[in-house]
Amino acid sequence: MKIWQWLGYFGLTPFLACLWLVKFPIQSLPIDPQQAFLFYSAIILSFLSGTLWPKDQVHIKADDQPKKYACASSAKQVMSNSFCLYAFFCLFLPCFFQLFMLPLGYMLILLAEYILFKEFQDSFTVAYCKMRAILTISVVFLHFVALNSWF
Repeated sequence: MKIWQWLGYFGLTPFLACLWLVKFPIQSLPIDPQQAFLFYSAIILSFLSGTLWPKDQVHIKADDQPKKYACASSAKQVMSNSFCLYAFFCLFLPCFFQLFMLPLGYMLILLAEYILFKEFQDSFTVAYCKMRAILTISVVFLHFVALNSWF
């Protein structure tokens, strides 16, 4: 497994740790594990929104029009910022609603990433797609575990 895959899966650790700390609280901790879970979720959703931001123009094919790429690039940037603002907005919702809205954001960003980057096989490989799908399903599942155990 490559380092980016290890890091992706390792990113689930704070979710699991927060769920564990809710179930088995440590009195001396100065944080609320539920709040930490939701903050981390919003941070990671914002981080993932950066995957929509185009890296460079290396992906332009010889027969592509620069104007076409500029429009696609602008759409990716607007979408990226929209997901980031969506994650920030979720922090102002009651905890119950965050547990629905944040997983929705994860699913939508995966769909957007697939739609926007499926033509660029070098940056959206099968291994990456598989890992992102597994991580998204895992994160959505962990949000529903939190919902089930907290309410």
